[in-house]
Amino acid sequence: MRRTSWRKIPNLTEDQEWTHDNETAVATWTVKAIDKRIIPEGSIIVISTLITVGFGLWVGMGYAAFLAALPMTFIFYKQAMQKTVFVYRATSKHLEVCRWQDIPDMVFIFLRVFPFVMIGIVLMLLISNPALSIAALAGPALVGIGLASVGGDSSYQTYWQDFHHDEYLWSEVLEAMLDAEQGLIVLTLPYELPAEYAAQIENPEQFNSQDVRLYFRKDQQAEVISMVKDRIPDIELTPGRQIYEL
Repeated sequence: MRRTSWRKIPNLTEDQEWTHDNETAVATWTVKAIDKRIIPEGSIIVISTLITVGFGLWVGMGYAAFLAALPMTFIFYKQAMQKTVFVYRATSKHLEVCRWQDIPDMVFIFLRVFPFVMIGIVLMLLISNPALSIAALAGPALVGIGLASVGGDSSYQTYWQDFHHDEYLWSEVLEAMLDAEQGLIVLTLPYELPAEYAAQIENPEQFNSQDVRLYFRKDQQAEVISMVKDRIPDIELTPGRQIYEL
């Protein structure tokens, strides 16, 4: 499964502030990609959705089950298939990356409304069969309300739309892997754990490297691969597959 969006988006390089803008860029590109594991987050929402629909059908409330499934499916897509925007700028010496979550403001508006939709569904069940209302509140409806309440919180929006900027030296690259199937190159560079974190870990020396992911669309693939090979000519670009941690 390719993790990059097929849809072309404008190159946002000129909109960013770069640390090494005094150096001539040899390549710049912008891409959206799913930069995480999909199954763990998505499976939670899928299971909750199936429970909601099954419960609604069991009590004879097929319409309510359908209404409940729509927002739950929307949350699944938002959480599991959420893309990150990556803006890359490469010079002869440095690689800089700007990234942030591609979450439109309308998503958070919807999430603020979603708890009221779920409450409405519970009220429909209450009117239809009062004995089932407690079960509905303790089951899928409560799960949906909880998820939406967290997602609609302003601090949640600030957290997920947080902007990150990182920079790396091409001369420090230790290894390079090409995952053409998923659409990325993974660069391995040295890393030193901050002292405050190292003091809390039994074997801090094991955290001595970091991976940098360079995503690209199909139409960007040849240019990005060629650029990386030119920047690190002494390091082989080994074919492989990126495994995403939990």
